[in-house]
Amino acid sequence: MEAAGACPVGRDRNHGYSRSSRRAATGRDDSGAEGLPGRAGGIRGIGGGEARLAIPVRGAAPSGLYSHPAWVAWKERRGWRALDAGIGVPVLARQLGEGISMAQVVAPFASGAAPDRGEERGAALEELSLEAARRVGPDCAFIRWDLMAPAWTDDSGFPLAAWVEELRMNAPTRHRALRKAGREGTALDTMVVDLSGGPDAVRSRMEPRARHSVAAAARRGTLVRRLGTGGLGRFHALYRETAARRGFEAHPEEAFASLFEEARRHDLALELYLAESGGADAAAAVFARHGGEAWYLFAASSLELREANGPSAILDRALADASEAGAARMDLLGVAPEGARSHPLAGLSRFKASFGGARMRRAGAWDWVLDHDAYWRWSQFEASPAAPSAP
Repeated sequence: MEAAGACPVGRDRNHGYSRSSRRAATGRDDSGAEGLPGRAGGIRGIGGGEARLAIPVRGAAPSGLYSHPAWVAWKERRGWRALDAGIGVPVLARQLGEGISMAQVVAPFASGAAPDRGEERGAALEELSLEAARRVGPDCAFIRWDLMAPAWTDDSGFPLAAWVEELRMNAPTRHRALRKAGREGTALDTMVVDLSGGPDAVRSRMEPRARHSVAAAARRGTLVRRLGTGGLGRFHALYRETAARRGFEAHPEEAFASLFEEARRHDLALELYLAESGGADAAAAVFARHGGEAWYLFAASSLELREANGPSAILDRALADASEAGAARMDLLGVAPEGARSHPLAGLSRFKASFGGARMRRAGAWDWVLDHDAYWRWSQFEASPAAPSAP
């Protein structure tokens, strides 16, 4: 999880540029003054230039997975509940505590709920929020929109500060109720691999160091196999080791088993790859594929067997398999921000880039605030180190 930038000076404790009423945001009750009417127009970037969309890869990041029935069912098994909010895309809700809940929608534009209006993206989110707010329940403090669309940057291509993003997002809205979320559910920066042209074409676009690593794995006898759920125990052993080494919270094995179960039930292509070296498990990874898109979801490796180059052998095989199956792009998911050489994901970022990953920065998570006081309390907790990750 990555925290958003600092809040702008002069905003009140309810995160508002004005005290928009709950009725203005939801149509449900009247507890304050109505928000000021919005106006369209460019917001100048930090460097003085107009904000623009940065699209280093074609369109938005692959997002079909997050509205797939298998993914929605898996999230329900992990404590979320699916709602029919009347907007044509799955809405998931969960309790945050007694008397407070949140709702979340991933990739509303890519799923067809509304078109991405680019410079007037906030107006599209506002319309969806006003419609969804009628059905999310009276204790819902905010609706979180997790956008796969490309982020705005300044003229030099650098990300905008969070407060500038908020100004830009709210400029075309009526109620100014959109806030940059304090915590991201998915890393803002990702890399997407072009799978067109078949496996040979995919490999031709890799960097020499990736091809060298794959060849070294073959020379050292590293073998890659596709396993079903029978390999989950071996995967999870490597996953626990990786979590301990890198300091992230490990999901229980049952969570992965339930994901595979829902994938079978709802016809989602889900694959587990295992790399073996000398009869021992060197690395493992889980990939998903739906339509023309694929995702590198979970990965794990053995530190002791790092010379086997298991992760390289697996990713090479998975990219080739996805290309042969007709996928056009694979999202490699989280990487470090551009230029952040000391970031914990810097090494992983170089690894993913070497396999042809093209960098993309997503617009990320945005909250439509329904209850300002409850949202302020939750945002303070969410920003603290004690806050747990979302299931």
